[in-house]
Amino acid sequence: MNSPAALGPHGALKDDPAVFLAGQMTGVEGYTESTASGLLAAINLDRVVRGHAAVSPPPTTMLGALCRHLREADPAHFQPMNANAGLLDALAAPPRDKDARKAAYAERALAAMVAWRDDVVGAPAAVA
Repeated sequence: MNSPAALGPHGALKDDPAVFLAGQMTGVEGYTESTASGLLAAINLDRVVRGHAAVSPPPTTMLGALCRHLREADPAHFQPMNANAGLLDALAAPPRDKDARKAAYAERALAAMVAWRDDVVGAPAAVA
């Protein structure tokens, strides 16, 4: 499918915002990417059914960056995409060392995902 032309900002069909799509049919490639997009579709369907707005993770996370690709790519030249660092927002001060750069992307993404999760579903209860 041509996702930028067919999908709204949160993975639902533009023509029917109650229908959420996920996986390879939307243009994400790979098992992990497809599973993550399915989880996000389920979260958003649950939110819509409960009367809340659909959400997307921050684009500094890989799932958020993939979602951004699906909605902002040029529809005339849309291509499916695997998770890759080229989708992420650039680091403010990227380390020159490749491993340190990967770690910085991961640290930033984890912090953003935890903050997003806490905002969307609330912080998890402490385990005794």
